[in-house]
Amino acid sequence: MLKADKIVSAVLAGVVEARHTYAAWTANGGYFSWAPEYLITVSVAQAVWDWCAPLTVWPEFPLGDAARDSAPAGPGAPGRAWLDGNRRVDLLIYRGGSRPHAVVEIKRNVDGWGRISGDLDRMRSLLAGEGGSFQLGVVAFSCTYMAPAEPRERERFVSRLRRMAEAAEAVDEPGWRCRLTAGGINHDGHEYWSAAAVVMERADPERRRSPGKARYSPCESRSAQVTSPP
Repeated sequence: MLKADKIVSAVLAGVVEARHTYAAWTANGGYFSWAPEYLITVSVAQAVWDWCAPLTVWPEFPLGDAARDSAPAGPGAPGRAWLDGNRRVDLLIYRGGSRPHAVVEIKRNVDGWGRISGDLDRMRSLLAGEGGSFQLGVVAFSCTYMAPAEPRERERFVSRLRRMAEAAEAVDEPGWRCRLTAGGINHDGHEYWSAAAVVMERADPERRRSPGKARYSPCESRSAQVTSPP
């Protein structure tokens, strides 16, 4: 069985890779906060496909179709009306068969919970269908903060992640656990940045969160290959 943590690690690695790609494309002339969302989306899709095979990754998948495919009756089952229409999910992941396993939404340059709350609400509606096939939902994002490399500024950046972690823990969706996981804190030039994700995972009734577990779990990320300009 494909572990949720493996998919989440691949998603975060894709966000990090997008940072390196953008720096290379701009000859080290661009901050990660400027990187376009489509670059992060494609980079994450590639990382998931590379790390988590065998599976299929579908970009820009119609939201209503995703709801129908996940329904207990399988493909073609009626979806919730408000999910039909032109909305799309950034990445839909299948693990064989015709019912989706995970959904990933991508955001760029997130500076607080308000930037992702709408995406998370839509995801919750998609995941919460009774008898649905989804096991995992992820809102992945680049988190950036323009500031000099000083302890006080770094702590401000970390505090931002902590506040989002607390908001994630407060999400109450029966049958699901919600948490925030983040990669290493990097500083390039005048910018702090990190790859992060709000993760909704179908709850295992036999598993309980240990009291001492951190509010968000750091994920290893490789050191930046390039630095942003001064």
